[in-house]
Amino acid sequence: MQGELSERGKGLAAQRPSFLAVLSDLWSPTSNPDGILQANAHALTYGDGFSGSHKLKESLCRFMNSQFSPQSTLYPSHLVITSGVSNAIECCAWALADHGDFVMVGRPYFNAFRTTFGMRPGARLTDFSVRLLEVDFGEIDPFSMAAVQQYERALTEGKSRGLRIKALILCSPHNPLGNLGRCYPESVLKEYLKFCSRNGLHVISDEIYALSVWDNPCIPDAPGFRSILSINLEGIIDPSFVHTDFGATGLRIGCLVSQSNKLLLEAAEGISLYNIPSSLADQITTSLLLDDSFVTKYIAINRARLADSYHFATKTLRSHGIPYLECNAAFFIWINLGAVVKDSTAEDILGRLRKEKIYIAAGEHYGAEETGWFRLVFSHPLNVLEEGLKRMIQSIQ
Repeated sequence: MQGELSERGKGLAAQRPSFLAVLSDLWSPTSNPDGILQANAHALTYGDGFSGSHKLKESLCRFMNSQFSPQSTLYPSHLVITSGVSNAIECCAWALADHGDFVMVGRPYFNAFRTTFGMRPGARLTDFSVRLLEVDFGEIDPFSMAAVQQYERALTEGKSRGLRIKALILCSPHNPLGNLGRCYPESVLKEYLKFCSRNGLHVISDEIYALSVWDNPCIPDAPGFRSILSINLEGIIDPSFVHTDFGATGLRIGCLVSQSNKLLLEAAEGISLYNIPSSLADQITTSLLLDDSFVTKYIAINRARLADSYHFATKTLRSHGIPYLECNAAFFIWINLGAVVKDSTAEDILGRLRKEKIYIAAGEHYGAEETGWFRLVFSHPLNVLEEGLKRMIQSIQ
């Protein structure tokens, strides 16, 4: 049985614009002579539709087949392109959950999930339609097998309160859970999939930081990135319950992947008019992804620069006695300023930072279980990072 959609999702799939069938079969004198004639400049009209050009989907499949090692080859029919990963996740909110339903997420979590899942799918701005069921870990490593039991506990408690729970969202690498910027071991990913299978939950794997992983000598045995697409799902979970997103924030290109749930993608296309990626961003991304030499060089430079900035930042933190958690992925360091500025609230510390014109997000805004933690973005040029750290340290001394 295909992974069940929400009633809203079924309705959206039924409303998939018939106009998209026209756009997907445009006339070309060479590649599609029997197609529908389109006389206008292609890229600056509706292009191939509202959910990404054929060329972009083909280039993304080529790229992800190479970099994500999927068990089954990705094809353009498995993708919907959106104007950013948040839009891709929001499509899941619309399609998989009805008003009042819940999605499970481990604490702390990316603060925009609250509005991504809840605001536009909500009836009113103050009444989020799809809510988050937060999972606490306490002293348990959120990347361990034991952490899955915390989801079991939260699910059982939620159901006892009458909550309708439809999905679980995992960020892999995570942003910014526990020892943030880490990847899940394959064994733990499989355990999460089994948990979702037992309980009829969809899995949304947010893999936007998939290729922003580097070597950290302080945690030499830390797992590297493993896409959920690369796992053999046979005997673990119905693949129509498994969905992935990826993208490039700066280019405003997101990608929702669902290899075995065509109805989910149709539901996403049902609201694609509101998620259209820029045709220029579409063309730029396609060109970049088709340049194998550029892609290889870019990924290598990105990882090297992240490693350099991370090591510079953590060396500075250590020299000033600021506790932090080691990581090897993404752009953030989870730092404990509360341990340095005693008897101060997060707002007190934020006030000090603002006086130095420094912005660091408080962990409380990310559903952190403990106060005093902050999320420091280290992915800046070294001169900017150095100045920012200097001002941060001045503000807390």
